[in-house]
Amino acid sequence: MFDVHTPFKRFKQEEPTLDYLLTDPTSALANIKLETVFNIEEFQHLPTETQNELTKLLPMVDVALPSYSSSASSSSASLPLEDPSPSLHPSFFSKSDNPIFWSVLDDWQTMLSNGDMLPTTSTSSITPSTLSNPSSTTPAPPSFKDEAFETYWGELNEKDKMHNVAGDSKSITLKDMCRKGLIRENDIIVYKRNFSACKVIVSKSMKVVKADGTLGLSIILDDQIFEDFETPTALETKILDQHGKVSRDRRPNGNAFKSIRLIRNGKDLGRLFDIRKDAFGS
Repeated sequence: MFDVHTPFKRFKQEEPTLDYLLTDPTSALANIKLETVFNIEEFQHLPTETQNELTKLLPMVDVALPSYSSSASSSSASLPLEDPSPSLHPSFFSKSDNPIFWSVLDDWQTMLSNGDMLPTTSTSSITPSTLSNPSSTTPAPPSFKDEAFETYWGELNEKDKMHNVAGDSKSITLKDMCRKGLIRENDIIVYKRNFSACKVIVSKSMKVVKADGTLGLSIILDDQIFEDFETPTALETKILDQHGKVSRDRRPNGNAFKSIRLIRNGKDLGRLFDIRKDAFGS
């Protein structure tokens, strides 16, 4: 029997787990203004050791090293562990100075709020057909929505006009861009593409360690050196293989020049497609 003299117990509300915050569409991060979380003041509240660990995960263009040398002879993109410790570049959290970071962050929040970050093994993905044939792994054919998806504004119109594009411009390769000095050693290349059928946004940055007019590009990607890319399609294939989340049979055709941006000395020079167009004509 309930004892009126027994004080009510106060139940402590559990703190949300990191997994919940990063995957559930009801997470506070799905709707919060990201600049209230991602800013230099909040970053500096972290322990120094944590700041250093996070900084070492960033692309080299976002890191300030007092004794850092950008020599092209470097064979690794990993940061030195000895002092002086790497520090976050002052412009890292600036939307105007670091648009790539904020673009990726906005995409991540959109995916979070849409439920795209939930585990694929969620019971919500189980249907009667999968229960009756659990061994079936054949992907469904792309829907009209997938086929009509535009990675960028006007992509479908450009595809319709593809036959009108000058043959000389279409034949331009990465080697030609290197030969003309449009891509240089120590440039930073940023690849970004939305694969809607897989609900995956691939975003990778890499450093150019060689820009050869005869052999093409050599890059550092995930602390590994990959050499002699002559075309953006070959580069895109290596990036996606390295990323590992988009199988080759789920990669739609596209102009890889439009998915790659060029960063030089911290300045966004634009897409390789536009750089090529300006230099060689449309």
